[in-house]
Amino acid sequence: MKPVFMLIGLGDLGGVILEYLAREEGLGRIIVASRDRERGRARCNLVALGAASQGFEPTIDFVHLDLRQQDEVAAVVQREAPDIILTTATMQTWWLPDRLPKPQGEKIKRAGFGIWLPVHLTLTRKLMEALVEASYEGIVLTAPYPDVVNCVLGRLGLEPTCGIGNVDEIVPKVRMLAARQLKQPLDSVKVTLVYHHALHRFVLGRAAINQAGSGELPPFFLRVEHRGRDVTESVLSEQLLFSTFAIPPGPVSHFLTAASTMGLVKALHRKEPSFLHAPGPEGLPGGYPIHACREGVRLAPIEGLSQEEAVQINQACQPFDGIECIEEDGSVVFSEEPVRVMHEELGYECRKLHPDEAEDRALELIRRFGEYSERHGVASVGARS
Repeated sequence: MKPVFMLIGLGDLGGVILEYLAREEGLGRIIVASRDRERGRARCNLVALGAASQGFEPTIDFVHLDLRQQDEVAAVVQREAPDIILTTATMQTWWLPDRLPKPQGEKIKRAGFGIWLPVHLTLTRKLMEALVEASYEGIVLTAPYPDVVNCVLGRLGLEPTCGIGNVDEIVPKVRMLAARQLKQPLDSVKVTLVYHHALHRFVLGRAAINQAGSGELPPFFLRVEHRGRDVTESVLSEQLLFSTFAIPPGPVSHFLTAASTMGLVKALHRKEPSFLHAPGPEGLPGGYPIHACREGVRLAPIEGLSQEEAVQINQACQPFDGIECIEEDGSVVFSEEPVRVMHEELGYECRKLHPDEAEDRALELIRRFGEYSERHGVASVGARS
């Protein structure tokens, strides 16, 4: 029987993922959940028409869902009984600082990504709490900042199955460049990567061209194999990882995230496990190689590297995202520099975030960023989910 898939959140990323899902013949019914009924139904109709024009016949149903209403979410999940849930819902989308004038945008970006944790944590936590109430035992995939969000939720006993994107968006870059260098087919090259979101700005995008050559780099583990033979050194794998590879900024990159997501989705309805990569599996920080199949997701063993060592690599990366540490109760201590930048630019100050404070802090961040944007001539637009 084909798995029933529930997509929560129909913003920029969710909309692109839905287009891919509608053309995946291995899926059964697709349930799309969002707060905006009119917009949600219209988007589902558009996707269905586009898929039909290419010969696909997806079953797409829309349901109204507000993640802030825990009882409602639990009831919908129990009624619809999805096998796989993917949430892209966040309180504010990640690329809004790109809309600011360049001087202000650069200042805000200097604070790093971690300081925005409250806007990404809040709704994912509400979903996981609702799934506990619903006694849901299926697979849960998360899009909002899973390298850190899933780790915080793991400290609370609410960890999702794993995240999407991030580490799995970088593996194709290294595989492709290594295959070209070896003059061999792409499918003959295997990459094993332990990698945190904090590395993203060094390896993808326009900024990576300069950042990779300046100062200290976040740690990582990388192995490249060709038909089972270790070629990590001979292909100069570290140079491949940090080689110039500019991609367009902003939401257009969601096509890459969606493509990566579909590799995981396909694996999750196969009997035999597939070797992939994913962020935040088992509530761990950062990204790891995994085995995925219809039974779920588990960490893939790494020859010569223990799980503890892999976790330590990703924990050492966190300061490059502006996170000093994640404490046992899920509290997140931010580094001094991002705290200073956000205080100077937005008047927002948060050195330590307890998970229970996340929603209030998210609302404060959104308000202060909106005021900051308007002061610099940009109308603030939040995420739609």
